[in-house]
Amino acid sequence: MSSGARKAARQSGSMIVMALFAIIVLALLAGTLVNMLSTSSNSVLFEVYGVRAKNAAQAGIQELAMTAFPLGAGPQLCNQVIVNPATFASIPGFQSCQFTARCTTSDINFNGEDYRYYRFSSTGSCGFDGVVVSRTVSVDAMQEN
Repeated sequence: MSSGARKAARQSGSMIVMALFAIIVLALLAGTLVNMLSTSSNSVLFEVYGVRAKNAAQAGIQELAMTAFPLGAGPQLCNQVIVNPATFASIPGFQSCQFTARCTTSDINFNGEDYRYYRFSSTGSCGFDGVVVSRTVSVDAMQEN
């Protein structure tokens, strides 16, 4: 056997090893890419539901503000809790959302002046597939008596 034929016989299995190595590396890269895409889509989903929960919480703040500061009348005392009086069932995307809003009022004296201090707080939550995303919004207001 010539020396060229002997070299070819010794190298005949190296292409299989290189091909297997390339296939394994490409499979690992593909798996990593799929994992990254899945994580990215989940973060977008949490962001969207977070914005919806914040909007639900803001609806609770607005509901309380309407009762504390009604149009055509003076400010009212506001010491109450409301749990989702508005229905989100007819609003696409908000069917699984709700809010719990609280309002407290206290009279304070600052530098000889009397003020009424309002504290509004609302927590909105939206759920999907057993996961609940919630956001809390707080607003303070003060009115001179």
